[in-house]
Amino acid sequence: MTIGEALKKERKYHGLTQAEMVAGVITTAHYSKIERDKHDISAYDLFEILTKNNINLVDFIKEIEDTYQSTPENQINLNLRLIHAFYQSDQKSVRILNKEIQESATTKEEKLRAILIEANVTHTIDQIHGKVRKEIKRILFENDDWVDDKLTLRLFCNSMLIFSHNELNFYINEIIDKYSAHFDQEDFHHQKLIASICVNFLYVNCINNNLDFDSRIFSLLDQLPEMPEFYYYKAVAGKDTTKCQSIKSFLAQNGLPHFSDTLPK
Repeated sequence: MTIGEALKKERKYHGLTQAEMVAGVITTAHYSKIERDKHDISAYDLFEILTKNNINLVDFIKEIEDTYQSTPENQINLNLRLIHAFYQSDQKSVRILNKEIQESATTKEEKLRAILIEANVTHTIDQIHGKVRKEIKRILFENDDWVDDKLTLRLFCNSMLIFSHNELNFYINEIIDKYSAHFDQEDFHHQKLIASICVNFLYVNCINNNLDFDSRIFSLLDQLPEMPEFYYYKAVAGKDTTKCQSIKSFLAQNGLPHFSDTLPK
């Protein structure tokens, strides 16, 4: 049984509509495609839906284990280890974990994201195969709900360096238009994800010497969880080189020397 089939079975058993099943987690339109096996779901969103509706995780996994070789728990562990290796600039571990993820039964989006993370940490973004680039852009362009879909947002967050300046501005404007007015209503994980996207956008602009930042980016970030990178880019925008160096030194002295080195000068 597929994840979509198992979710539909559980939803009907509990007497829920699709909107009731996923309220506060993902959009109904996105969930409808998951039930029909037309779209993948992240392990995080799957766990959240199951927990929200008091569906036993072990029983659910038993329903799908004949279809999928690796369990969501293993995939979450792989993803967490990959992110940790990325922030430590551990190229060897990132390569190994990316290989494991490519061989796992995770979603297409998660596999593409792992490829991008390895390319970022090994500074080989320009070497990413054309087929991978096209697939990432296809996922974004074909998903009408991409600004609501955490999986697609995470993919975009890691793929910004493959887009042109005009393409990035188009996507960022969609995010700003979507979230500026009511961001305090989103859950913490969604806020953190949007914050990461905004910070990555500022990073890409910095390394490309596009320092004429849209003020709406900072207005949006002012509503979001505090991130040291945000204050760094705010200092860059204000041409405060002393504060920039102070933030980089703070990060380096508090366990993130590699992360500090990734910030553009």
